[in-house]
Amino acid sequence: MPDRYFFNKNRTVKLAQLLKGIIPRGKGSKKNNVVRDAWLQTVGEEVYSNTEITELKNNVLYVNVESSTLIHHLTNFEKIAIIDKLNTIMGAKSIGDIRFKVGTVNKNERR
Repeated sequence: MPDRYFFNKNRTVKLAQLLKGIIPRGKGSKKNNVVRDAWLQTVGEEVYSNTEITELKNNVLYVNVESSTLIHHLTNFEKIAIIDKLNTIMGAKSIGDIRFKVGTVNKNERR
């Protein structure tokens, strides 16, 4: 494979991470962009750069976070305010819950 498909040659990369860059996004890409834009407006640039939305399913937003410390802060101090602000920005009750987990954040696809 050409070098452009490898994020970091010195580290093991999951197949799903590789395929994410190769396979074009499907029908939900417009909705995903709306959610990502609302996420950026809600949490700010610093938190946005250390998080990545992975999925919105059944009104639950799944977010990868780079550190467990940040997960603790977001879950215990910011979660309710984030949900309220996301719903205000996106309209209606789009987000009912947010689930955070420690995971990789792909910074190559950021704007």
